[in-house]
Amino acid sequence: MISIVLSIFGILCIFYDFALIVSSPGTFLDNLTSFSHIWTLIGGYHIFLGIYRKKTGHSFWKIWKKWVQVAVSVLMTIAVVFSIVSLIFILNPKTIKNDESCDYLILLGGGIDKNGNLPKPVLNRVDIAASYLQNHRETICVVTGGTLKWLPVAEAPHIKKELVQRGISPERILVEDKALDTIQNFQFSCELLSEFTGKTKREILDSKIIVVTNYFHLRRAQRLAKRMGFSDIYGLGTECSSFRVVHNYLREILAYLKLDLRILLTGKPEKIVG
Repeated sequence: MISIVLSIFGILCIFYDFALIVSSPGTFLDNLTSFSHIWTLIGGYHIFLGIYRKKTGHSFWKIWKKWVQVAVSVLMTIAVVFSIVSLIFILNPKTIKNDESCDYLILLGGGIDKNGNLPKPVLNRVDIAASYLQNHRETICVVTGGTLKWLPVAEAPHIKKELVQRGISPERILVEDKALDTIQNFQFSCELLSEFTGKTKREILDSKIIVVTNYFHLRRAQRLAKRMGFSDIYGLGTECSSFRVVHNYLREILAYLKLDLRILLTGKPEKIVG
C-alpha cells in the first residue's frame, strides 16, 4: 500500500509540473529551465521509492548506513526549521492601507509570455497599482522590468501601457526597462527617481515608498530594499491563484533561504550610495 501511495504521489507531482508549464506558456528555453521542474524531480524520486519498496519489501532508507541516516536527518531538520521561520517572515510583510499616502510607488515586473503579453499575475499587480494611483494623484509611479531571458521585449513599457489604459496619466509613470532582477529593480528605480525629481538618491531612499508585487514576494522584496538603503518601504500585494499557491510559496521559501546565504557569505546586496 505504501509503495502505491508513493507512486501515486510521484505521478501527481509530475502532472503538477506539466500543468504549471501549460498554464504559463513561455519560450522553449523558458520551459526547459523552469523552476517548476522541481516537482518532476520530487515526483520521480517518490516513484523510485515506491518501485524500490515494491520490489524489495523494505524502504530505501534502510540500506543507508547509520551515520548517513543521522546526517540526513539532522540536515533535513535544519532545513525544515529554517523553512518554517522563512515562511513566517514571508507571510508577514509590512503592508500599507489603500487610504495611506506615499511619495513613490515602484511596480515590479513579473514576466511576459512568448507572445509579448503580460500574464495575469502581472496584470493583477497593474490593477492594484492603478487603484492606488487613482486615489493618490500626487504619487509618482515607476514601472520596472527589463528584457527577460530569451525574449527580445522589455516588459516595463507594456506595464505602463496597461496603467495608462486604466486611466493613469503617462506623465506620472516612469519607465525603467533595464532591470533583470529585484535588486536591479530597486537600484535603477532609485536612480530614475533621482534624475526625474532632481533629488539626491539619499532623499529618494528616505522617502515613503510602496512596492507592488505578488503578496508572497513582498517580504523578500522589502528585505532587499531595506538592505539597499530604503528606510520607509511598504507593500501592496496581490494574491496568486490557488492552483499555484504551493509552487509559489515553495519557490519563495527557497529564494528567501538563498538570500539569507547570500547576505551571510557575501554581504550583498550593498547599500545604494548617493
